[in-house]
Amino acid sequence: MLNTRIWTPLIAALAMTFVADTAVAEERFDTSGIQVDEALAARLPEKIKSSGTITIGSDTSYAPWEFLSEKDGQTPEGIDVDIANAIGRKLGVKIDFQTSAFDAILPALGSKYDIGVSAFSITNERMKAVNFVSYTKTGSMWAVKAGNPTNFDPSDLCGRKIAIQSGSYHERAVKAESDACKSAGKPEAELIPFKSQPEALTRVAAGGADATVSGEAIIGYATKQSEGAFETMRATTGPLSKRGPNGIAVAKADMALTELIADTLNALIADGTYKALLEAWGVGSVFIEKAEINPEVGI
Repeated sequence: MLNTRIWTPLIAALAMTFVADTAVAEERFDTSGIQVDEALAARLPEKIKSSGTITIGSDTSYAPWEFLSEKDGQTPEGIDVDIANAIGRKLGVKIDFQTSAFDAILPALGSKYDIGVSAFSITNERMKAVNFVSYTKTGSMWAVKAGNPTNFDPSDLCGRKIAIQSGSYHERAVKAESDACKSAGKPEAELIPFKSQPEALTRVAAGGADATVSGEAIIGYATKQSEGAFETMRATTGPLSKRGPNGIAVAKADMALTELIADTLNALIADGTYKALLEAWGVGSVFIEKAEINPEVGI
C-alpha cells in the first residue's frame, strides 16, 4: 500500500490541479538579492509594465518542477517557481503563478498567460504553435513498482500497460513505440492516460500499470518521496534514451517577449544565479550554458 503520509505533497497537488488560484509562491532559493536590470526591464511589454506582473500558466502537479505546498495545498513551489521568481526579480515585476491543466497552457499563451513555465519538452510540433526559450537539458526516466513485479523492460513496451500524462512528449513517444509493436505483429502497448503525473505514479504503485515514464527530475523526486514504493530505470535505446531541452513557452506572435525572456535568463546564467538556483534543488546536472530561442531538436 502506498504510504499516504509520504505522498501528501503529491496528493495535495493532484487535488488542486484544476483550481486556477493565484498565490504567492514559496522559494527554496532566495531570490531577494537579485538586482533589477533596468535595461532589460525597459523592454517589458506595456501590458506587463502597467500591471507590474507576469502571469504564468503551469501544471502545478509536477514535483519537483512545480507543485502545491503541503502546508496549504495552494501555494506554488518548485524549481520552475524559483526560476520564474528570479526572472521577475531581474525585470522588477511580480510573478502570478497560476495552476492549469498541462495541455491547456500553450493554447492560452498571449491571452490568459504571458508565458508558460511547466517543464515543457521542446519539440518541433510544439514549436509550430509557440516560441520556446531553452533553460534546462534533461532526460527521461521510467518508474516501476518496487521489486519490478511484472519484469518490465523499457526496451520492450509491446503488450505493456503504461500509465502516462496526457499531452506530454512522453505520451507521444510511447504511442510511437506502441505503433512499432503493431507494425511488427506484436501486441500494442496499452496507454492509460492521466491528467497529472502523480495520478500515473499512483496507478503504478497500486499495481494497475506496469510502468510510467516522465522527466528524470520528476521520477527521481517521486521515487525519493515514496520511500521505497518505486524503482527507476532508463531506456538504453530509442527516443526515450536521449536528453533534450526543456523550454519556457511564449506566444508565437510575441518575439519581443520571447527575446526578453531569453536575455533575462542569460543574464542570470552569466552572473551565476541560475546555476546556484538549480544546485539548491539538487539538479545542477540540467544546467545549460546559454538559453536559446527555438533551438534545433530531434523530436
